[in-house]
Amino acid sequence: MPYCYDPWHKHRLQNTEYHNQALKQIAEDFRSSIIEHNDEEKFANLFLNDSITWGAIVTGKTKAHVLKQKPDFTYKSSDLMRFYKKLIDGVEEKFYNVNIDVRGDFATISFDYSFNLKSVIKHWGVAYWSLILINDAWKITSVTWSMNMEQLEKCSFIAEDLFVMSTN
Repeated sequence: MPYCYDPWHKHRLQNTEYHNQALKQIAEDFRSSIIEHNDEEKFANLFLNDSITWGAIVTGKTKAHVLKQKPDFTYKSSDLMRFYKKLIDGVEEKFYNVNIDVRGDFATISFDYSFNLKSVIKHWGVAYWSLILINDAWKITSVTWSMNMEQLEKCSFIAEDLFVMSTN
């Protein structure tokens, strides 16, 4: 394949690194907002607006358990501010195997997570966020995740992977 000189290659690489750092900060601000739960405005400013998609599905043994009780169950939907206002002391969400993919003004962040209360895992799964770049600021436009109850199925990833970042 012939070499094609690209004078903007270095600029795009630097720009990608800049955006990856900004997106890592979004993830950390989300995580720390859950732990601290004392700055509603900081949390709300991570999102495009307060009516983004905020939904979960249950998987694995949790799904089987839920469907026995509610055969018509498909997913759980809520909103980000209801979630934020229900946070209590001792809650923490941990991120594992974080992957950031930037494609122009669009990005996704995906990761394994555990939702913990006083250092005990309550549920865990995989989360996907969609983001868009608006006026040089990344905003989360959707948060979707799978949920597995720890009491039914032990977390499948390990603590050594905590907040490991990879980028595409």
